[in-house]
Amino acid sequence: MEAKLFAEWYTDPLCSWSYAAESAMETFRSHFGPRLAFTHRLLPLYRDLGHFLADHGLKSEAEFAPRILKVSRITGVPMSPRVWELGRAPESMEECCRFAKAALLTDPEKGHRLLARMRALAFVEGEPIGDLDLLQKEAGRLGLDGKELAERAQSAEVRTALQEDIEKGKSEGVTTRPTLILTNEGGDRVFIGGLRNPDLFILAGETLVAEDA
Repeated sequence: MEAKLFAEWYTDPLCSWSYAAESAMETFRSHFGPRLAFTHRLLPLYRDLGHFLADHGLKSEAEFAPRILKVSRITGVPMSPRVWELGRAPESMEECCRFAKAALLTDPEKGHRLLARMRALAFVEGEPIGDLDLLQKEAGRLGLDGKELAERAQSAEVRTALQEDIEKGKSEGVTTRPTLILTNEGGDRVFIGGLRNPDLFILAGETLVAEDA
């Protein structure tokens, strides 16, 4: 079956709102099945941890931990703030995004699972997802070659692919993570930023498919 709906999902592995939306997105993907062509777009949460904290008026990672708990309360999705409490946030999310992008380019489905696993490591287990050895081991458990991914993540191909995600996000006006952009074969589009309601995602998608029928 040919895809009738095209989805671009803008997230970051360490974005708590993106993690909270994972269940809704899986429901959406499952609903459309082969009718859906799905693309992950990665937007690094920050390139410099110190600047990121300063931009939020904070001096330490531990001060960011309550914000994770707040997102957990708002969304009803359990999350651990241990990464921030223990000072385990990566110095730059760009490297994590490149590793995930390398996996997605190597095998889209396994890359999708690795990205979900990276979020679970951060928000469930409190592990440092900036640890390249850890990421390589997790990739191996999913049937990917962690060493090859680490090498590919440094390539011009992956750097360019990530920059294309960033530039496309800018051109589309994406200002929040997660953001879902849906398009049908006729070019009609729906832009959904910051929400995590699977019923809304499905309604928007079915409406676009029906308009093309």
